[in-house]
Amino acid sequence: ADTIIFLSREAFRLACQGHSSSSHRKDWISVLNLIWLSVPVSLLCSAIFSWIWINLLSPPSQNLIDQYPSSVILVSAGVVIQMVAESPSLVAQVFQFIRLRVILEFLFMAVKLFVLVYAVIFAPKNVVQVWAYGYLASSLLYTCLFYICFALVLKFSPKTRSNANCSHNSDMPFTSIQDLLPRRDEKSGSFTIHAKYREVAVSFLRQGVMKQLLTEGERYLMTFLNLLTLSQQGTYDVVSNLGSLACRFIFRPVEDNAYFFFSQQWDRGVTWAKQENHDKRENVRVGLHRLLRLSLLFGLIILIFGYSYSDLLLTLYGGYGLAGNGGTSLLRAQCLLVACYAVNGITECFARSAMTQHQIDRFNLQLVYLSCVYLGLTWVLTLAVGPVGIVLANAANIGIRIGISV
Repeated sequence: ADTIIFLSREAFRLACQGHSSSSHRKDWISVLNLIWLSVPVSLLCSAIFSWIWINLLSPPSQNLIDQYPSSVILVSAGVVIQMVAESPSLVAQVFQFIRLRVILEFLFMAVKLFVLVYAVIFAPKNVVQVWAYGYLASSLLYTCLFYICFALVLKFSPKTRSNANCSHNSDMPFTSIQDLLPRRDEKSGSFTIHAKYREVAVSFLRQGVMKQLLTEGERYLMTFLNLLTLSQQGTYDVVSNLGSLACRFIFRPVEDNAYFFFSQQWDRGVTWAKQENHDKRENVRVGLHRLLRLSLLFGLIILIFGYSYSDLLLTLYGGYGLAGNGGTSLLRAQCLLVACYAVNGITECFARSAMTQHQIDRFNLQLVYLSCVYLGLTWVLTLAVGPVGIVLANAANIGIRIGISV
């Protein structure tokens, strides 16, 4: 599901988040039409990956095989439903409805977790299918609440009702929830798509495929080449999930908001000297410096203390079996990787917000070469030093990406 979500919406989000909140209503039509393309893209990706999961990958255990195909379809349908909420999600991001987005995303995660706990305790024989229904239900709730909340905002906001073509950042240039749906241009009568953002989105879509390969490449190798035993894969998954908590709950939200900040303050494709608004240029300079310094400090703290206390943490978390089965060395290497992620997240989000389409295409080509090097290095190091080699190869990959962004 994460792969489909990433490929379906990441490129459109990155391309459209730079749109100004002061734009008039007619300027939003082509932007929202573009973000709605995430729905057909998700349908295509869901169909392809569902077929792969059901027909090509190794089937699950015998007691789960009957519910596996229907569960895959349910999860894929849930992803498509989430894409329907991309239009109000983009508007919420641009107009800084931060609390709304946080609350709805929390409810989405909470419903999934609640259903998973219920399935494990009360329906262990049908745990996969029950969880899949929970995923579908949480996706429906997430999407419906987004539209309900915006319908209420647009209905009871006097500023929004009185002036549909307002130019203030505090006012939304929409009069009804229908303005968030795909619409024809008022002059041409056709479904127009923002040309500049479309080109950027296509470039980011190609980049997303390469980044997904770089991010999840080791899992694809483990799945198809059997580089690790099942025991080693289990230890790697547990330690990897534990080590990535900082990335998920600290660095990822910072990166998302940093990209939005840079895309709003910086004119894409314009050099430092030619930026028209010097105040915004200075905001970017100060913000980039402070974010890099803060992320580096967090990364170094995790590396220093994580290296010293990895054995104790794993013993408390999973017992001596997890700590003694190569888990300690793996978590120590994971701390190094987290420190690299801390810096790479900020450098890449600024680079992506400032790149022209030509620079994005060149960066995509560099990622193709880097993907080949990374997968080869992962294979060699895994055969040489085991699961730790996967993490070391990933750290080398992130280090190279930092150099490319800088």
